[in-house]
This record gives sequence, structure tokens and C-alpha cells, in this order.
Amino acid sequence: MTYRIIISQNGKKKKVVHKSNDLTFINRKYFSIKDKNNVLFSKKTTSYLKTKPVKYELILMKKWDSKDIAFLDRDPLGRIIEVEDVNKKWTILYKNEYHYEETFKVFGYPKRLESKEIIKNIILKKNKGIIIKQLNYLNNKLLIHQDTNLDIILCKCPDDAKRLYKIIEEFCKYNKINNIMFTGAVGDQNKKEVYKIIVEKTGWSKNKIYRTVTRP
Repeated sequence: MTYRIIISQNGKKKKVVHKSNDLTFINRKYFSIKDKNNVLFSKKTTSYLKTKPVKYELILMKKWDSKDIAFLDRDPLGRIIEVEDVNKKWTILYKNEYHYEETFKVFGYPKRLESKEIIKNIILKKNKGIIIKQLNYLNNKLLIHQDTNLDIILCKCPDDAKRLYKIIEEFCKYNKINNIMFTGAVGDQNKKEVYKIIVEKTGWSKNKIYRTVTRP
């Protein structure tokens, strides 16, 4: 019998991780991958062609057999449904959500950074003369104010910016880091001034600074 482990993206096969004819071996591989799949900031948005939600799943399946029992899953409303391969090629044995670590474009940095790198290289970085830092977010941009300096993290959408803000806030609270001010979303009365600061820092066009997602 042929078995395989795949990662799916929004219900479609993204890649095959393992293949085997040994059920014991493939089971061990599947649960090892599942247990080790721990990330700090899970990718929930894709910006390929256009910005949209993305869901990855880790799936263990076997070659279809007429005696197979359909896999039971839940639809978006929480109702139990049967999942079967209409082409009668594969049968699902196990299925779990899979997580990829998101990376972010940070203005002035040559490569995209993971959330833990943002914490290490920006949040925790000690700068001479700077005692208090401030974090807030505007649309899809997380802003880290340090005296006259400003770090700008571009997220794929406003929800990602808010989620990254919350993760950093929870990290600082848990680790008792007290020199960070968390001021939430930039208020309407302050947006004009913040946009001005971003333009002075980056030289971006109005179209780019007003954009709420990484793709128009």
C-alpha cells in the first residue's frame, strides 16, 4: 500500500513531504512533523497575485480502496462533513492545520525578518541615549518609534499588523520589559502627522503610504 504526507494550501496540494509503503514509518513521520510544527507568527495571508487568506494543512493519505471509510471533517460552520476524493485516488487518514512562519519587509533591512528577529534586532536592541520606545500601527504598517528614529514593518494586511503588535506586546509583558509604550492603532487625529513622518523617513509616494495591503 502506498502512503504519502502532503501539505495543502487552501485545499490544494502544495507539496509532497514524504512517500512510503510502510504505514508504521509514515505514521511516525506524520506525527513528528505535526508535533514539531511550532511557530511564533503563523502565516495566514498570501499576497501572491492578490492579498487573500491562506490556510495550510498537513495531511496523511493512502491509495484509495473501495473499502475505505470517508474522512470526517468540519465545514466553516462547524458541521461534520465527509471528505472523499471524487477521483478515487487517495483517502485521508489524518489531517491537521499546518503553520509556516511569516516574514516581514522592514524598511532599511536587506532581507525579510521573522517576528522573533524583529524582537531581537529592533525591540530588544539597546540604543545609546534611547530609554523609551513606542509601538503603534497604522493600516498594514507596524511602527516602532525610538527617539527621532522610526522602524517601519510592512505587513500584508491590517489584521497581520495588529496580530504582530499583540505578539510583541505579550512578549514584553511576559518578560517584564518595561521601556516599551504600546499605544495601539494610530488615531484619526494623528494620522496626518504619522503619514508625514513616514514620507520623511522613506520617500514613499502617497499611494504607498495610504495602502492598507501589500498589493493594491
